[in-house]
Amino acid sequence: MKFSRYLRNYVKRGVKALKSRRFRSSESGFTLTEILVSVIIAGIIMSGLMTVMVELLTSDARETARTETQQEMQMALDYISADIREAAYVYDGKCLDGSLRVEARENPNVCGQGLFNRINVPENTVPILAFWKLEPIPEQVLRNDCNFNQPLPIGIPCVAGRSYSLVIYYLTSNNADEGSVGPWAGMGRIRRAVYRQFPGDVQDTNYINPMEVGFDAWPGGGGTPNIPTPITLVDFVDDRNLSTIANEQDVQSMDVDCPDDYNLTPSDATLERYSFPEVRNFYACVLDETGRRAQQQQSSSDDPTAFNQKVILFIRGNAAGKPGIRSANEGFMPAIQTQVLNRSVRRKSPRQF
Repeated sequence: MKFSRYLRNYVKRGVKALKSRRFRSSESGFTLTEILVSVIIAGIIMSGLMTVMVELLTSDARETARTETQQEMQMALDYISADIREAAYVYDGKCLDGSLRVEARENPNVCGQGLFNRINVPENTVPILAFWKLEPIPEQVLRNDCNFNQPLPIGIPCVAGRSYSLVIYYLTSNNADEGSVGPWAGMGRIRRAVYRQFPGDVQDTNYINPMEVGFDAWPGGGGTPNIPTPITLVDFVDDRNLSTIANEQDVQSMDVDCPDDYNLTPSDATLERYSFPEVRNFYACVLDETGRRAQQQQSSSDDPTAFNQKVILFIRGNAAGKPGIRSANEGFMPAIQTQVLNRSVRRKSPRQF
């Protein structure tokens, strides 16, 4: 009897506890409206955080692209500078386009037609700079000319020999053909071609020796020289004209100017000829004939023709086409420059004591 009463009381207490627990559970939960509001608030916060993160990553990629591009331009500038230091003769802009006044020369035929008017230039390309330098004759060519009964050991040439090579630098636009696909992602690139007497182990029989006609007058009456296809030196060079750059950068004007007695290379006539008007993102200031004569007169050497030819070189890169750069305006960078003094001994003689 007592046990049955105890069992009934236990069941009643259990049922009451279950009801109380179910009531508390229904009262402590979230409504659907509260859940939706929480989701919306969390989405807004996450969206803001994602926007900030994406902007930080984009900014970092943009600065990395600009830094890399400027470093590439500096390496290209150093390479070209080292090339010019070995030059025996650097053409100025007036000689290259044939506009040099003949009164300034002893020979009226010198630079009459202009070197850039005598060479084949690839499409969407403008020649910028040209100069002559000495390069070693290939060892195999020297070996073949040896007249010894016994061949010399490998690594020892029978004689040392060098010949003059013409180096030409070009600016090529990568955006000239809309829809064209190629390996170059930048706006423009600098290319280099070398005209050699010995392009390999065999002599070029059509080589026109500048010693026979003179550097200024080259190629003379020898026809059109076959300049090899240029090889790309660096990509991501700005190919826009100065007016476009000034408008996009919101500045009044962008002008280029060379010091007195220096000649702008390439000339405006050359840029117009090859459909690159006002494109001054890769150019040079070359000491011209007037400057050379002034320097010769001021020289302390007993040789009145002694001089070193000077070149001021400018390159402007543009990071457009790299990750993080959305337009040419974002990729714009100021031009970098250097001054080069060639080390040629041409037209020099030791001082007399």
